[in-house]
Amino acid sequence: MRRASDEGCDPADDAGSLLEAGERLLRSGSWRWQIATDVLECTAGWRHLHDCRVPPASLAEIEATIAPADRPAYHSLLHDAIASGRAGSLTHRIVRPSDGQERLVVTCLEINRAAGELQPQLIASVRELGAATPGEAAPRDAATTIEAAVAQRTRQLAAARDEAEAASAAKSGFLANLSHEIRTPLTTIVGLVELMRREQLPPQQIARLERMNEAAQHLLSLITGVLDLAKIEAGKLILNETTVDLARLLSSVVEMVGDQARDKGLQLRSEIKPLPGPLIGDPTRIRQAMLNYASNAIRFTERGSISLRLRPLHERHDSVLLRFEACDTGIGVPAALRAQLFQQFVQAGNPAPGSSGGTGLGLAIVRQIAERMGGEVGVDTAAGGGSTFWFTLRLQKLARKRSGRLPAAVTTVASETPDRRRSDSRLLIVDDERSNRELVLAMLDSVGLQADCAASGEEAVAQAAKNHYALILMDLQLPRIDGIEASRRIRRLPGCGSVPIIALSGNVLADVVEACQQAGVNDFVGKPFSMDALLETVTRWLRSSAA
Repeated sequence: MRRASDEGCDPADDAGSLLEAGERLLRSGSWRWQIATDVLECTAGWRHLHDCRVPPASLAEIEATIAPADRPAYHSLLHDAIASGRAGSLTHRIVRPSDGQERLVVTCLEINRAAGELQPQLIASVRELGAATPGEAAPRDAATTIEAAVAQRTRQLAAARDEAEAASAAKSGFLANLSHEIRTPLTTIVGLVELMRREQLPPQQIARLERMNEAAQHLLSLITGVLDLAKIEAGKLILNETTVDLARLLSSVVEMVGDQARDKGLQLRSEIKPLPGPLIGDPTRIRQAMLNYASNAIRFTERGSISLRLRPLHERHDSVLLRFEACDTGIGVPAALRAQLFQQFVQAGNPAPGSSGGTGLGLAIVRQIAERMGGEVGVDTAAGGGSTFWFTLRLQKLARKRSGRLPAAVTTVASETPDRRRSDSRLLIVDDERSNRELVLAMLDSVGLQADCAASGEEAVAQAAKNHYALILMDLQLPRIDGIEASRRIRRLPGCGSVPIIALSGNVLADVVEACQQAGVNDFVGKPFSMDALLETVTRWLRSSAA
């Protein structure tokens, strides 16, 4: 056998002829696309297979030869090969332009980087399998089918994620508006009741005011429960850790539920074992969990006693595991309910006559609080034989606390009032509700503080620009310019960079508090607020700014 070079032939021409003949015999063809330069080259075998007299100049012209039903899959094959650099294949149909006949082919793709990373090439080999049956979808090889399924599922999951995020944002917005709309009138009700209770009134009117206050506080507890659960589900429940006096916490819980127990003729006892200290935790959330258990025990007990117990279970060098128990002689919990008792909207059973049914959120919130603090919840009970509801918490010891600076606990003293020497200082109250403005004015006036009022964010900015205020009380949901934007604009005014701004709002979600801080707001008081809480905050910031 003689070589082509022996006859004086060009080896390149001979190789090209051989490739063309081989492709014709195999009914196959190839093309190559220079990705960086967008140059496309096709072999004669590919043009013959696709019945193309003129070589295609772009990938779009190649895709035009694909049967319309198979183009999406073909496009995905190209895109995935370019994006991932992985080889792939697809069985599909092509349409010959001369007679419209469909042929079944398989296309194999790969990325060739032989010319360097900066000059990748997409190379395709196409082989005919035979005539396609009219109306029949092209079969897919296993690898392509799996890849297509995975790609489709990925797109579905991404769409579901986007939909879930949009729904979550919508729910957060709804809860923020709901919180504001309910807490705003509650602020007026609770505040006016508190002001009236400080006056000299007949005992009968005082008793009626007490009933009004109890109803308002109950409504507040319902909305607080819904918001707490929403914050927990969104991962926005923030634990404000500080030194915690557990004995005082337990004592305050006993004091808060004492009247309820006495009204029903129940004995209320508390017991606390010696604890290592001092300890670090969130006193507000711990009290909330204790209070929920204590209130439930009273609500579901008609006669007998309630015992609240707190004791250490296990101690480490840097922490201690605590157990709180609320034991009652009530109706117990049926076995069928115990498994889902700490789920949302589930209650232990029918409460005692004359008591409220509640929302079924309290135990779910206690479970979430306990888990956030490294503990768990449970119940030991028998139907008709009383119950012991318990939760555990792991609290850090102060001496082993790793953070460099411990936040100080803020103690509200009911009798503390602003320094009378500051009575000449004027404050600005910003709220679009006239009743709320009048309420805050009355509270401030009772301790000798004078204030101006603004009903919108624009009005607040205008008044802050022409008057010097010692402190600004800012509602957040205002017409046109909201409280956050108004605070941001006031901060930019000459001489207003350090004026204390305290947000007063019924929207107490964590992201709102964070937005307030970024706008330059110094402190946050959630509606409805007590007179003591408002005056304590005002006092603290007036003294701080005067120092």
